[in-house]
Amino acid sequence: MPKVDWKRWRPRLGYGAFALVSFALALRWTFPADAVKQRVVMEAAARGWLVDAERVGPGGLLGLSAERLTVESGSGLKIPVDEVTASLRLLPLLVGRRSIAFDATLYDGRVRGVADLSGAERNVNVTVDGVDLGRALPLRKALGADLLGVLEARADVTFPSAADGKPTGLVELSVKDAGVAGGQLPIPGMPSGLPLPRTSLGAVSARVKLDQGRATFEKLEASGGDAELSTQGLYAMLQPRLESAPISGRAKLRASDAFWAKPQTQGLRPVADAALASSRGRDGAWHFQVTGSLGHPSLKPVAPSE
Repeated sequence: MPKVDWKRWRPRLGYGAFALVSFALALRWTFPADAVKQRVVMEAAARGWLVDAERVGPGGLLGLSAERLTVESGSGLKIPVDEVTASLRLLPLLVGRRSIAFDATLYDGRVRGVADLSGAERNVNVTVDGVDLGRALPLRKALGADLLGVLEARADVTFPSAADGKPTGLVELSVKDAGVAGGQLPIPGMPSGLPLPRTSLGAVSARVKLDQGRATFEKLEASGGDAELSTQGLYAMLQPRLESAPISGRAKLRASDAFWAKPQTQGLRPVADAALASSRGRDGAWHFQVTGSLGHPSLKPVAPSE
């Protein structure tokens, strides 16, 4: 094996490394962050979202970063983001594909992933870690309840480029120490619903399959808390405004003895037993038909199928 003459190659490698670093720095310093920001704002507006940020600058090699970003939907739903970085991925760009990598911090957690910007089908792969649902005020506005818990999620979704295309993919999530800090359980026949005290749901897990314009909940259950929840045949028909997506299916809810032993719930039990007597199963769980929308679900007591 011939011996490498490092004295000869060392200067060449050094010049090559210097050229590569200089090229990378030049790309970063001359990257048109303002122009990209305006493009992002225009693209978001075309999809019904308003985007604003206090500070925008270059981020990564071919990208931008923003601090104190606000994303607002046409319905007035605002999502504050502490910091976000989005950058074009270099290797896909070399073969003619546009793809970005993004990393955002919000609600004490992190959301990161990659998304295709070109092609007949555009894939989005997202990972969510440690998002505090108790700080997510937009969820309170959308659902009418104060949610608790720490969210972990994974999503791999493909969107057709056609405007009328239907997304496909899989979403999995789990919530640790899940619960409801307050709110109302919507029950037909009760104008104000059933008032809910602070309720622990323990561990919540869900698996949702997206196909043919439908989001099918292959799994949605809660266990280990004041109440246990499970669903059957639950699905939503996807809409441009997700909170308006019609939902249908069945759910089963059982409150634990410890829940009824709490001072703030003892007076509630006779009301619940009277309102939901026809839906009570042999195991003490209540059965419901789920209707309404993702943002405003409605539960109708139904006879158990057991």
